[in-house]
Amino acid sequence: MTGSTFSRVGRIGLVVFALVAFATFTMAWFSGANGQVIVGVDLVYVKPELPGAPHPLIEYFLEVAPLPAYLGVLLAFTVAVRRRWARFVAVAVVVLAAALTGAAAVGLLTSVEDYWQPYEVQRYRGYALLTAVLAVLLLAAAGALAAGLRHAYHGFVVVLLFAAAAFQLIGTVLLAGQGVGSAMTVVPWLTAWAYLLAAGCALLALTSSAPPAAETPGPDPVLPGHTGDPVVRG
Repeated sequence: MTGSTFSRVGRIGLVVFALVAFATFTMAWFSGANGQVIVGVDLVYVKPELPGAPHPLIEYFLEVAPLPAYLGVLLAFTVAVRRRWARFVAVAVVVLAAALTGAAAVGLLTSVEDYWQPYEVQRYRGYALLTAVLAVLLLAAAGALAAGLRHAYHGFVVVLLFAAAAFQLIGTVLLAGQGVGSAMTVVPWLTAWAYLLAAGCALLALTSSAPPAAETPGPDPVLPGHTGDPVVRG
């Protein structure tokens, strides 16, 4: 297959696996003995079932786990775009992703209640700050893409997808070790694999998406019957 074919396959695979990761959040992540299920977008309902105060990483995971899936779906359509109008659309999509992340940070901050313990308040402020930093990074990525820094932007997307896979895997492993681990389904593990495969497809799309290098000009053609030697006039 040619380089452009590899790039096209990578872009298609990126979109497909990003959509798969998104779809897993509509499936049952936990299934109780009484038939009650908790889907991925409702993970906050798992928190009351945890023994004692949850680990900060588990708590943050339960709050924002769907966010990387939303970002993955949006950013999947912005990788390896070539036409100028498509790049402008991609920049707008990245700005939308940054706005969504910023809204998530505000939601974390406004969820703080007056009756909470001081350590709980500090935790959620930290969660909001971490999410806001991600929003700023997305805005910086949008600026890089708008400025034509394609390689820097594409590298950011790949790193973000790998980070999403690691975040999902760590959160799933930690949850599996809690009391609710016995009720966990296979879906959270599939989400981590979907992120990982999306990141691999993004790499495949980028390795062959660079524009072809300009050919090195060769020597001027020699006209028939002309040796190329300068004419000496006496």
